[in-house]
Amino acid sequence: MERMKTRGLRCAGPLIDITVTTGKINEVYLPHWICIDDIPSLLENFSVLNIKDSGDVLEKVFEVTTTHVRLTEPVFSPLAALINSVFRVKVACNLLIYYKPHTPFLKLHVYLILQDPALQQSVHKEESSFGYEVIRKPRPDKYLRMQQGFTLSAAIDTARVQPQTLTLRYDSQDPNFYEVFIENPNRNFDLSLLCADSKKEDKKPYPVWTCEIRRDDHPKSGPVEAAGSSGRATCLRSPDEEHFVDKHREELVQRVKNIGPILDGLLQKKVLQEEMYNTIRSLQTSESQVREIFSCLRAGDACKDIFFSILQNKERNLIADLQKQK
Repeated sequence: MERMKTRGLRCAGPLIDITVTTGKINEVYLPHWICIDDIPSLLENFSVLNIKDSGDVLEKVFEVTTTHVRLTEPVFSPLAALINSVFRVKVACNLLIYYKPHTPFLKLHVYLILQDPALQQSVHKEESSFGYEVIRKPRPDKYLRMQQGFTLSAAIDTARVQPQTLTLRYDSQDPNFYEVFIENPNRNFDLSLLCADSKKEDKKPYPVWTCEIRRDDHPKSGPVEAAGSSGRATCLRSPDEEHFVDKHREELVQRVKNIGPILDGLLQKKVLQEEMYNTIRSLQTSESQVREIFSCLRAGDACKDIFFSILQNKERNLIADLQKQK
């Protein structure tokens, strides 16, 4: 597909490998994702890529429908619909949403891609390998214009979205995505895809797709379960009393040495994610490692209770000594 760019053509549909076991096929309809309403002389601007052992061959299209191109008397090998790259065409898109389970916050990866099944499968494999799970939502019902910039917004005050804008293009290998980070999402909220139409006078972004993200769409995210709920030790104190690990932070930084097992426990309890676990392990001193652990203890007492419970097990003498202090 990348080779076609040098010939003034761009991908207009998925690459399909068809094998005929018996008989002969007189014609085949290959799917495309192009909005054909704005394209004059349809047949002249569509082609079919036929990847043969001898090289790439461009076949003539005999008909174009709203969803397919027709090729007659096909010789089967990998086939795909192409279109002249002169046009800034509108295309049918999928919007894929993934979230990271077992975090006290909500972290989303949102992809805007063309309706290419192979690309969608590739994205799913990549996200699954990092532990992300899919949130199924309806795709945009409108055709969207290629090379157009789009912005994603989340209607909740604590949301942070990056990058600010993504351009819709055919990234066949490594498509970009929006990252959405929301602290303590305690209610449902709308996620919207916005487009800024340069042809309009006010140029204000307008929504082209909106969906509601409900709490049960990401059931495995939310506050980490406190250690005490599973019968392990918690740090008992009055509601207005400072947490033990905060009160003794300076001494813990200086005196905690048994870092490896502590990090393993924090990883197992989902206080740390794999990436941060590896980052802390790579630090040179125990003091810097403990400081980084403190920076990862999120708001609320659940994570601190887990940290305290692990310290009681791995640094028993130290904790006993600190508990004797007034």
